[in-house]
Parts: sequence; C-alpha cells; structure tokens
Amino acid sequence: MIEMDELVAKMVSTIAPVYAKQGIDALAGVVKKALQSIHQKGTMKTDEITELAETIKKNPPSVLNIQGNVSTLSRWFEIPRDDFDKTPVERLGTEMLVRHVYLEHLFNSWFIEFGYQVSMGQTLEGVEGWEFLPDVYADLSTMHGMFQVAVNFICQDPPSTNRVSFVLESLEAYAQKREPEFSEKDIFMVVTPFRFGATASAAIVKEDKDHSYYVVKVEANDLSRLLQAADMQIRLGIFQDIVKEAYGTEGKKTWV
Repeated sequence: MIEMDELVAKMVSTIAPVYAKQGIDALAGVVKKALQSIHQKGTMKTDEITELAETIKKNPPSVLNIQGNVSTLSRWFEIPRDDFDKTPVERLGTEMLVRHVYLEHLFNSWFIEFGYQVSMGQTLEGVEGWEFLPDVYADLSTMHGMFQVAVNFICQDPPSTNRVSFVLESLEAYAQKREPEFSEKDIFMVVTPFRFGATASAAIVKEDKDHSYYVVKVEANDLSRLLQAADMQIRLGIFQDIVKEAYGTEGKKTWV
C-alpha cells in the first residue's frame, strides 16, 4: 500500500500550479489541510513533505506544467473537465481532494492485492462517443471469463446527488454497446466516506435493478469495515458481503 507521505507529496506536487498565483500562504494552507485530513500516527514523514512543499513554493512554474495536470485535477476535485478552468481557486474543495485521492489509492492497492489488473483515471468510450471515467478500474481474467469492477468516488460533504446521477448515466452509456464491455456479474461501486442521501440512494438502487451489472454503494460504515480488516482474505470477504447485501440473496447475480 502506498505510504501516506508519498501520497501527500503526490497531491502537493499536482495541485501546486493551481495555487501558485495565489501565493505561498495559499499553498502552505493546502499542505496543512492535507496533512490534517489524512494524518495517521506513524505513517507520515512530515519533514520530508514540508521540504517538498517549500521547494515547490519557491519555483512552481518550473517544477510542473499545469496543463498536463488539468484532467487529473478536475477528476480529483470532482468537477467536470469543461468547468474546471472556470472554477475560482477559492471554490476548490481541498479536503474533498484529499479524501478522493486517499480513497483512490486505497482501492487501487486493495484490488491489486486481489489479483486484478488496475488502472486509475482511464477514460472509456461508450456509445456515440460518450465517455465513462472511472476513478479506479479493475479487471480479472479467469477460466470463467473476464470480470470487471469500476469505482467512482463522491467525496463532497454531503455527497453530491448530481455527481451520483452523472456517474450512473456515464456508466450506462458506456455499457450500452452492441457487445457490452460492462455486463452481467461486473460491479460498479459508488463510494463515499459519508452517507448518501435518499435521492442518491434511490438512483443507485434503480440503476442496479435496470441492468445486469451490479451497482453497489459503499459508505462510511463499509469503509470502516474494509480499513479494519486484518488481512487481504478478510477484506475480500467484506467486499463480497457488501455486494450480496446490496442486491439480496434471491437475485441471479453472483460475485465471482
């Protein structure tokens, strides 16, 4: 699993150009919030992160090219790519970004442990050029076929119902190919570190009933169970239980 100091360093490096024009204090505030948001005793080398931040603050334009990071930034901040350039810096939710990147790397490491091939932030093309952008996409090839898991995170507090609707619609458009890329027994996880509201939950349930693939919500209580798992096998069992609990025992869908 990726170390916390490495994770924070990656976030600081990526978002530094966005805050460069706002001055040193703004960037320092971002670093401070990041450290506070995901601090876990004994897992972070604060001195190294501070040194990195100071280096970036002194000369951010020569360290990074903001244009190369916009797609990643818009995904991490959970803002549509076309709207990102028009969004004032002060409206970018730094704590949301930290939650998003932290969860993204957790799920990436977990699915690698399970033996999946994993990618992050890879755009998939559906019907009529419609794009589906999962935060984490994992596939597993077995003697029974190819099984896929796609994950999108909703890290606003409270979770954005509009974003839930958008990711559900994007997946549906992607899966509606003549020979579906995402179909029976595949799993789509909509994940939040909080709890989804009634409207978002209803939309997730409806999407699951309307299609052959699973649509499963993962909320704060589920994440707590996953994080506390003693080992990989226990964590895999928790994932299996989450899917079964979401769909029920009478359905035809099965976790493989």
